Amino acid sequence: MNEAYVLLNVDYKEQKDIIEKAKKIPGVKTVKTVYGIYDILIILESNDMQQIKTAIDVHIHGMSGINNLTSLISVN
Repeated sequence: MNEAYVLLNVDYKEQKDIIEKAKKIPGVKTVKTVYGIYDILIILESNDMQQIKTAIDVHIHGMSGINNLTSLISVN
């Protein structure tokens, strides 16, 4: 199983909308609000690495209100 952790800095006004949209993305296991340097943590999980890549490159990058995105991909 492949996992990816996506850390987002977002506009505060857009945060709730981004969380709701992220929960609907195929492969998303968890979406959490976090405190510190980042605002949102998205955990993706899939046997298909292409699904994870599409989720990050198309679905997440396509959302408005994201100021910065850092992705950490774990491949087994």
